[in-house]
Amino acid sequence: MKLETIIHGTPVSLPEILDARECRAYRQKELLKLTGTRSIISFSMNIAGAIKHFPLGVAAFEEGTKELRSRIPAKQILHFEESRKNTGPEAFFVLTEEPDAIKRITASIEESHPLGRLFDMDVIRPDGLSVSRSDLGLEPRTCLICGDNAKACARAKTHSTELVLWRTAQILNDYFKGQAADMAAACAVRALLYEVSSTPKPGLVDRNNSGSHSDMDFFTFLDSSAALIPCFRDFFCIGWEYGSEPDRSLFSRLRFAGQEAESHMFAATGGVNTHKGLIFASAIVLGSLGKLYAEAMGTRSAVDSSGLIEICRSLGTCSLGDFRNEARTSGEMLYASYRITGARGEAAAGFPSVLTHGLPVLKSRLSMGFSLNDASVLALISMMSRVDDTNMIHRGGRETAEKCKKEAGAILSEITPDTFHEKLSALDAAYIAGNLSPGGCADLLAISLMFLFLESCGMVTPFN
Repeated sequence: MKLETIIHGTPVSLPEILDARECRAYRQKELLKLTGTRSIISFSMNIAGAIKHFPLGVAAFEEGTKELRSRIPAKQILHFEESRKNTGPEAFFVLTEEPDAIKRITASIEESHPLGRLFDMDVIRPDGLSVSRSDLGLEPRTCLICGDNAKACARAKTHSTELVLWRTAQILNDYFKGQAADMAAACAVRALLYEVSSTPKPGLVDRNNSGSHSDMDFFTFLDSSAALIPCFRDFFCIGWEYGSEPDRSLFSRLRFAGQEAESHMFAATGGVNTHKGLIFASAIVLGSLGKLYAEAMGTRSAVDSSGLIEICRSLGTCSLGDFRNEARTSGEMLYASYRITGARGEAAAGFPSVLTHGLPVLKSRLSMGFSLNDASVLALISMMSRVDDTNMIHRGGRETAEKCKKEAGAILSEITPDTFHEKLSALDAAYIAGNLSPGGCADLLAISLMFLFLESCGMVTPFN
C-alpha cells in the first residue's frame, strides 16, 4: 500500500478549513430553528493533513451515512442534507430524538465500525452545545496510533502528521479491500456450488450421482468449495496489493497462493482432486479483478469487464511457459502430444469459450425462461460441443473426444424442454459406461457462472 494511492487530491489551506468550520457552526444554528428539532448530528470525516476530499474518503463518508440511517428510524429524521466540498464531505441529520440517546448511537458507531475512528459525529443539543462523551460516562476517543487519549496526543503533537495519514490510509485500504474481496469470494464459491449442483451433467458429479468419478461425490465438492473460500479472498487481495508489479511477478504470487489453495482442497477432500483446474482459473480471474479494483480505488462502481479480460490474458500468458518444460502434468503431456493448451491456453486467450459459448448460452436460456439449473447444463453442453476438453482426451483418447463433441452438438440442436432430462440422463449413463468426464468444460461452466454473478452483484460491467 502506498499512501499517495489512497489519499490524493487538492490540498486546502488553513483559512479554508477554518472557514468551513465556521460555516458548519452557522448551519447548525440555522437547523436548530426547525420546528420539532431535539438534536442534530453534524457528521464529517476525521482526516489529518491538507487533503480532505479524495475518493476513498468520500466512500468512507458514505459508509458512515449509511450506518447512521440504519441505526436511526426514518420517522425520527426531520431533515437531512449533505455536501461534498473540497474541505471534506459533511452531512446534517436533524432529529426528533433526545440528544443523549443519539450520542450513544454515534459513540457506538465511532467505536465499533471498522471505519469508525475516522468518523466525526458531533451531536448538538437544542441550546447549540455538543454532547460530550464524558456527559454520558463514556471513555474518551483513543488515538489512531498508540491507543491513548486522542485529544491528549493531538495537543502534544505526539505523532507526526505523516504517521497519522499512513494509519488513516491503512484503515481505508483494508476496509474497502476486504469489502470487495468478500463480495468476489462469495461470487466465486457460489459459482462452484452452482456448477456441482447443476443436474444432470454427463459423466460429472451432480445431485443425481458421482458420474464417472468413483473417488468423489456431491458432498466432496461441498467440502472442497467451503475450504476454498479464504483462498478466493486471498487471490483478490493479492491482485489488489501487488497489481502494480510486473505480470510475471504477480502471476508467481498467485501461483504460490494457488498451490496453497490446492493444499486446502486436498485436506478437505482426503486427497481427492475436485477443483485443481478451477483453482488455477479462479486465481487468474480474481487476481485480475483485485488488480483492477485497486486501480479504480474509490470509484464505488462496476469495473470494466473488458479490462478484466485483458488482465486475465496478460496473467494467463505467463502460464504458457510451463509448456517449455518437461511434461509432468496430464495437461502438459497432452500439449506435448496434440499442442492443446487446455486451461492455460483458455486463460491466456481471455476465456474465449466462456465469453463465446458458456456465458451467452447462460444468459440466452435464462431470458427464455429456463431455470438456472437447466440453463447451466445447456451452457455446459454448448462448450462440450466446441472445446477440446483435455480431461475427455485423457480418459477416452482424441478420437473418442471428437466423437463426443459432435454428439453434444447434435443433442444441443434437437433438445427441447420436454426431452431435456431424458436425453441428458441417457448421455450421462453413456459417459459413465465409457468412464468419460468433461471436467475441463465443467471448470469453464463454473467460470461462466462466476462472470454471471460478478455482473449481477454489480462488481463488473456486462461482458460482451
